[in-house]
Parts: sequence; C-alpha cells; structure tokens
Amino acid sequence: MYKKILIALDLEGVNNVKGVPYEALSKDTDQWKIARVQGALEVNAAAEALFLAGAEKVDVWDNHGGGHNIDRADLDGRITLIQSDFSKPRMYFADDYDCVCYFGYHAMEGTLGGVLAHTMSSKTVQFYKLNGKYIGEIDMDAYIAASHGKPSVFFAAGDIACAQAKRAVDGIVTVTTKREISRNEAKFRDNGELFTEIGEKIVEAVSSEHGYKTLDFPASFEKSFKRVEDAEKYLDRLQKKGIAADYLADDILGKDAHTVVSTVHNIGEFIACI
Repeated sequence: MYKKILIALDLEGVNNVKGVPYEALSKDTDQWKIARVQGALEVNAAAEALFLAGAEKVDVWDNHGGGHNIDRADLDGRITLIQSDFSKPRMYFADDYDCVCYFGYHAMEGTLGGVLAHTMSSKTVQFYKLNGKYIGEIDMDAYIAASHGKPSVFFAAGDIACAQAKRAVDGIVTVTTKREISRNEAKFRDNGELFTEIGEKIVEAVSSEHGYKTLDFPASFEKSFKRVEDAEKYLDRLQKKGIAADYLADDILGKDAHTVVSTVHNIGEFIACI
C-alpha cells in the first residue's frame, strides 16, 4: 500500500458544480463558493478512508486558479494543505509522496459536453497538443508526477473528465462525481453515495502497485491562444529561456499567429511550456 498520498485538487470537476454562461469558476462567484466546500468534503471522505486503511500522510495541493481556495477549517485536521510556491516548477514537492490522486479536475478545452471544460486558462488558451495530440491538465500533471517517479493512481471528477483520465493514465482508478451534459449543465450525485464510493475506490487504488509512463524526449509541444498578442508574448518568453520555439507553420497562413510549437528536451522545458 502507498502510505504517503498527495491529493491534487482542482474544483470544476467536483459534485454540485456547473458552469455559468461566459464565466469561469472565479473566486467569490456563487459556483466557486459551492466548489470550495464540496472539494473539501470529497477530500475528507478520501482522507478518512485512507487513514483508516493505514496511510501515514495525506496532503492536499490546492491548485485551482493559483490556490487559496479551500478553507483550512473545512479540512480533516490530519491533512496538510499545500499552497504552491510559483517561483518553483509545478509539483516540485512530489518527491515527498508515494503516489498522486486527483480530485475536481475537468475535461480539456474544446470537449463537447465537458462541464467548465478548459485547459489551464479558459480566458487565453485554445488548446495544448503533445506530439500532435490534444492533452489536458491530467496528462500534464501525470507526466510531471512520473518524472518524480510517482504513479497517478486515482481520479474523481465528471464522467467525461474520467474518460479522458483513463486515456491519459493506464490503470488509473476513477470515480464519477457527476454526469456531464454541457459546459453549464450536469446531473449531480447524492453526496452520501459519492463519499462512500470515493472512500472505497481510493483505498483500492493505493492498495496495489501502479506503473507510470515518463515522457520521451525530444517532444513536440503546441500551445494555441485565443488572441495573437498572448501567443506573441509566450513565444518571446520561451525564446528568452533558450527553448526552441516558433509559430506553427501552415500551408495557407504561412505561420499560424495563434499557435506556438516548441521542441522540449527535458521535463523542465515541458513545465516551462505549460
């Protein structure tokens, strides 16, 4: 059994949360207020079952919108709440754990039916691709975890997001928090039933060995923006870091001013391109 568990917590994918037209899940909105409480409840259900099963450490990385979403008072007292130091690489603290579990993640940008579907930024990013294939936040974080030698073993979110997690990570155990109907509509579950399933499935997930797949380098990384100004700033930033990057070549446009393609040679460059 994995004894030291890191829970990566986003908020869009938790139960009882849906979208509002033309709004993200921003701090102090009505849906965010629901999400921050619901996220803590789902994590508590997992932690209670994990500690009962023999876990030594369960920490929560609050990563939605820069963190500072969950009220510490809403969490099980045995949980340590992590707020990232953004001067350091994403998930820099993963070495302290045996595995990673994901709560509240969401479908990637452009996913038909995905509740609050986006990738990293609903305001600025159109899509990410890795080696020509669309990727979302679960893909990114699972690769980063793997670079630390840590498997991604559990994922609780909407049904569409769960399907994407299964494609991203072989053998990941999933729990569906809600049935996703559209960006702004979902069919929610009874919380009591959901918390019971979370407890059972997360213990199942940490009780068996999981493999992990590290990213092969060099790799092609594309990031497409909704506005060309943001693409220009991003390209300049990457080039100043010494990362090989340019606008995506196109037979008609010459170069696609919305999309920057980079060649990454290590996990540090991969994280920098996110």
